[in-house]
This record gives sequence, structure tokens and C-alpha cells, in this order.
Amino acid sequence: MPEKTSVSSYTLQQKIAAWSVHAFTISGVVWACLAMLSMAYGRYIEMWGWLALSLIVDALDGTLARRYKVSQVVPWFDGVALDLIVDYLTWTFIPAIFMYRVIDLGPKPVAMIMMIIVCSSSMFCYCNKAMKSHDNYFVGFPAAWNIVILYLYLLQFPAWGSITTILVMTVLTVLPITFVHPFRVAHLQIPNILATVVWLLCVAYLTYFYPSAPMIVEIAWWASGIWFIGVGIWRTFRQKTTHH
Repeated sequence: MPEKTSVSSYTLQQKIAAWSVHAFTISGVVWACLAMLSMAYGRYIEMWGWLALSLIVDALDGTLARRYKVSQVVPWFDGVALDLIVDYLTWTFIPAIFMYRVIDLGPKPVAMIMMIIVCSSSMFCYCNKAMKSHDNYFVGFPAAWNIVILYLYLLQFPAWGSITTILVMTVLTVLPITFVHPFRVAHLQIPNILATVVWLLCVAYLTYFYPSAPMIVEIAWWASGIWFIGVGIWRTFRQKTTHH
């Protein structure tokens, strides 16, 4: 009874705001559908554009949900499950299909196995209740296959290089190595956000003008990517040192 009273105490304006946040998250499904259609017709720049929109939604919806107390205002609608479903589509499933269709992975049966490995191993991320550390780092590779596949697409690795990369990232999914969340991790948050912006701008340029790009853009792309990996590795070893 107290729960019902608490829920009913929220104003219409608060309820509209909460449902607007849910609608914002659900828009990720729209971008996922458009990305799938673009991929089906071989319009890969459009596909990356729709996935970029879904990435922006994913970066903002959590902050908005906390700001407008969505879980308290609409407690019966699971925003966490909604977010995970959208994330699986845009971060894992669509990139895995793209990998099978476009990335050089040797014979198609091998490409199919890699696709299945990507989709299956990601379950250890999405179903892991300890996926986040107490300071909001991801524990294990957070199934960010859209980023991995983007690197493979832009760098044009030979089949053995792409297969090795996929297998290494799959193993990292279940290892206690931390990866930074640029908007949730408080430590170095401003540099993390700046690195994110630089990385996104470089990716947009590199994808649109693929395969040509000025050296400065490539350097900025690599530097911003290495920053994220470096912060995660630093956090991993700092935690081990602290525990010892």
C-alpha cells in the first residue's frame, strides 16, 4: 500500500517526463531498424550513422533516467531491461551481422562461427549482475562490438588478424579487467568525455571519407582510443595493488 501511495503522489508532469525518457530509449530500436535496412542495401555509411545516433541515445538516457527518477515514477516498467535489449541490438547483434557480411574472416563457415561467438559471449556481459564495479567501471569487455567491428572495418585486417582480435575480446569478456564508462566514472571524467568527443569526431570523418584520411585525424583517433584502454588498465592494476 505505501508503494502505491508513493507512486500516485507523482504529478502528471513527472509521469510525462519519465515516459519521455523511456520513449527516448525506445528510439534506439528505431535507429537499430534503420541500421539493419541500410546494411541490407549495402549503404554502410548510413548504417554507421544510425548506429551513432543509437550510441548518443545510450550515452544520455541513463543520466536522464536518474535525473527524472524514472524507476520511482514508473516502477512497473523495467527501464534497465529496455536499455539492455536496445544495447544488445545496437552494440552486439547488428555489428555481428555486419561482421559476417563485410569483414574478411576467411571462408563463410568461419565467419558464421565468429558471428555466433560474438553474439553468445555477449550474454556473459548483459546477464552479469556484477558487470559494473562500485566506481562504475565495466568489469570485463562490455560487449562493445560496434567499436571493435568499426576498427576492423577501417583497418582492413587480414582474416587471421580479425579472427584473433575477436577471440581476444571474447576472452576479455570474462576476465576481471576494467573498462572506463566515460559518463559514469567520476575519476578523470572531463578528460574521458573530451576523449570520447575526439574519438567520435575522428570516427565520423574516417568512416565518411574511408579509405583516405589525413594523418592528424588518424593520430587523434588512435590517441583517444588508447586513452580509454589505458585508463581501464590503470584502474585494473590500481585495484589489485590496493587489495594487496
